[in-house]
Amino acid sequence: MKIKRVLIYVGISLIALPLLVVAGLFIWSATSTYPAGEMALAALEPSETVRVSQDDWITFSPENPSETGLIFYPGGLVEPEAYTPVLREIAEHGILVVITPMPLNLAILNTNAANAVFEAYPEISDWVLAGHSLGGASAAIYANGNPDKINALALWDSYPPDSADLSNSNLTVLSIYGTTDGIPNTDNFDNNTYLLPPDTLFIAIEGGSHAQFGDYGPQAGDVTPSISAADQHAQVVEAMLTFINK
Repeated sequence: MKIKRVLIYVGISLIALPLLVVAGLFIWSATSTYPAGEMALAALEPSETVRVSQDDWITFSPENPSETGLIFYPGGLVEPEAYTPVLREIAEHGILVVITPMPLNLAILNTNAANAVFEAYPEISDWVLAGHSLGGASAAIYANGNPDKINALALWDSYPPDSADLSNSNLTVLSIYGTTDGIPNTDNFDNNTYLLPPDTLFIAIEGGSHAQFGDYGPQAGDVTPSISAADQHAQVVEAMLTFINK
């Protein structure tokens, strides 16, 4: 009987432990996530030129769309709505924009999120995949494994992980990053540029911070920006539109 009781206790423990781990991850994510700011929430309002939907994804659909679409992977532990100030403005120029919310707000848990978007919009012929921070690294992982599914990759203050070496890729890549006195703010940025194609377009935003690529307030370990969030957003929009239109 003692052996039977021990086996029962062991069985219960094996079942309970994964549930506790999952519950812990949900609690950690909920308490650690950076919420979207007022500017971002305001950008979710529809207009005569851009329709907004918030179902499986946050989608900005221009009234006069082109054949180009942009899929965006949010940064780690950042609410997807936080990136709407920049992405909404891009949609105002005729580009379908889809932000893909991620499990526990961690894009690394669903690097293939773009696939469902492709299936939902077969009329789009050209796709740009973009992401910020961990979202950019996750987008690079997708690009590395699916080079024929996207036309271009845009990284916002991000770089690929070692497992997603794109140095020999024919993919068109844009890297936008914040700097202070000309030095990248993201740790190990310069040390990882070798993972990108030689013709990658690098655009520095002087005085920009990591968090100001979105609208979610200060971020732990970030620099203090010397430009406003609106200024940084405008520079990111300009860089993205120039890149996409090429």
